[in-house]
Amino acid sequence: MSEGTKLLIVDDDLNQCKTLKKILDAKGYQVFTAVSSQEAVKLVTETEFGLVLMDLLLKGDKNGVEIFREIKKVRPGIKVMLFTGFGPEEERRLLMEAQLEGMIDEFLRKPIELEELIKAVEKHVK
Repeated sequence: MSEGTKLLIVDDDLNQCKTLKKILDAKGYQVFTAVSSQEAVKLVTETEFGLVLMDLLLKGDKNGVEIFREIKKVRPGIKVMLFTGFGPEEERRLLMEAQLEGMIDEFLRKPIELEELIKAVEKHVK
């Protein structure tokens, strides 16, 4: 594990952001959160993150694939882990789109299991 590594959580669900932040803070990571695409892109522009954990579908905002494209313009080598709790049809379409663009470093399904989250983060943060 790379303690002190900066992580960004992007999710329109503020409670989900707070929960994941609390879990990952306790593991020694520096965790930032964003509840919108604009906030996520701004944070990535200002800060170098070891990993971005991003919801695939954000209500009333851009989806994770669209945000990924913007983030990659700023930080081409950044690692992104997607998660979602939405239905399979829209999820499948976006996941295929993301895979074609080389986006997915990891994918987690909501509700996210604590052990699965920690294992996935530690795998991608060195």
